[in-house]
Parts: sequence; structure tokens; C-alpha cells
Amino acid sequence: MILLIIVSSVISVIALLSMIFGEAIQDLSERLPGHGESIISLTIILSSLFTAWFINHRLPKIRVFGTLLASTGCLAMACWFFLFIINTGFLSNPKPYDTPLDAFKPTLLWLQCTFALIAGIGLLCIAFKQSRSCTPLPLNNTNDDVKYGLVARVLHWTTAFLFILMIPLGIFSTMIPEGTPYRIEYYVVHKTIGVLIFILVIIRLAWKLYSHQPKPAPGLSTFERFLSTAVHAVLYFLLLAIPISGFIMTSYFGAPTYLFGWELQPLWQSSERGVVIWGVIHKYLLPYLIYLVLGAHILGALKHFLFDKHTKVLNKILG
Repeated sequence: MILLIIVSSVISVIALLSMIFGEAIQDLSERLPGHGESIISLTIILSSLFTAWFINHRLPKIRVFGTLLASTGCLAMACWFFLFIINTGFLSNPKPYDTPLDAFKPTLLWLQCTFALIAGIGLLCIAFKQSRSCTPLPLNNTNDDVKYGLVARVLHWTTAFLFILMIPLGIFSTMIPEGTPYRIEYYVVHKTIGVLIFILVIIRLAWKLYSHQPKPAPGLSTFERFLSTAVHAVLYFLLLAIPISGFIMTSYFGAPTYLFGWELQPLWQSSERGVVIWGVIHKYLLPYLIYLVLGAHILGALKHFLFDKHTKVLNKILG
């Protein structure tokens, strides 16, 4: 609890300082008045952090509240799509495509936000089922032989919530036509959360190296253990590679990287060739690769839980 308060306070102070000093040293006239986009970014980050903590809380009623928060996040994403994005007309009339692959973006948004709607409803059902349980969750801050501790779980789920949100947010940002009043605000939120994800993954890796790791769940075959290790390694690589490639692409384009109210200027000169190369990596190669790997990760977890009845696999990181 104390650690969570410290982390959320540090993030809030960084955001506040960026709003105060960022405006003092930079021209932020294109931004929303009152740093609305920075406040939105901070709200999303803190909501993800506290949801990750609540779903792993010792008290069952707070775990129910955490599940309801997770459901609210999924349903909010669905409402954002069905009540706002569809009405913008950008699905049928987006910014001109850079490559033929951009034609798949509306379909991807439809699929992701429909899945968010289904997940939100499913989480409501899970919360109802949880509400009938009075069993506390014995959980230490550090890992043991059977399951991950609170620190690892909060890092895992905060990263997961933010990254899953980043996927449709990033797709829609690239579809907004030039000159749209709120276009830059979407990029501020997208890049701010991207920077935070990068920092979280570094912290996760450091904690993973420092802390004791749980033993593999019983009942898994040698191939399943190898596949699980490989998928996790690729996910860590992609979670680092995507924000890094985004920063490099943005720098070659000559645009700043946003962190709340701060605009971090490019570290090198603009290059059209650099934009093309790193744009292909950041916008197409890595995203489609992570769709496959993340999908395999989620489907593997559902297979163990629903079909193989290896409940201890999921219980290592949740419940």
C-alpha cells in the first residue's frame, strides 16, 4: 500500500511539474487549455495502477471492486469507439494511407473494441461471481515458489492494461486527418503512455532479475514450459522495441516525444529515409508481430484455465 502511494505520487508530481515548467519553457499553444491531454494521460495511468492493485488485494470485496474497474475500462473503450470514433467519419474517410496495410486499420479497431465490449461484460459476470466469495488472498510483496508477489503482479497488470489501451489508441491516432483540432492531443496521450510503458518494462525486468521466480506450474509438459518461456521473452522484447522504435521514428520525422506537459525534442536531424524504415518497423512489423504473440499468450492462458483445468497457471499471477 505504501509503495503504491509512493509510485502514484511520483507519477503525479512528474505530471504536475511538466504542466508547470513545460508551459514556461515551451510553446504549448496547440494543446488543450488547462493541459487536458496531460490530465487524461495521468488519469489513465493511475487508474491502471490502482486497478492492478485492487484485483490482487487481500480483501475479497476490494478484488471485486478491482474487477469492476477493469470492466469499466473495457466498456469505456467500447463506448469511445461506438459513440465517438464511428461518428467522426474517420473510419471511412481517414488520413490518406501510407501503405496498403493501412486499409486494415478500421477492421482492427472494430475487432479490438468489440472484444473490449465482450470482455467488459464478461468481467461484470466475474465480479458478480467474486462477490459471493469471502476468501482472503494471502499474498506477500515478493514472489514465492508457487505464485508471484504483489509487486510483480501490479507491474504485470499495469503494463498489460496500458499496452492493451495503446493498441486502438495508436491506430486511431494515425487515422486522424491533418488539421483536426484534437489530433495532437491523441499523440500526447499515446506517447506519454508509451514512455511510461517503457519505464515499467525496465522496472519489471529489474524486479525479475532481483526477485525469486516461482517454479513452473505442475502438469505442464516440457514443450509447454519452453513455449511459455519463449512467448514471455518475445513479449518483453516487443514491449521495449515498440516504444523505442516509435521514439526513433518520431525523431527522424522531426517531431517531439511527449511526456505529459514536456516536449522532448529529437536527438538527431530529420531524415525521410529514417522515417520510412522506422515507420515500417513501428507501425507495421512490430504491431502485427505482437498481435500474434499477445494472442498466443492470452489463448494459452485460457487453454490452461478452461480446457486443461490447470488453474494454478493463472493463479500464479491472478487470484
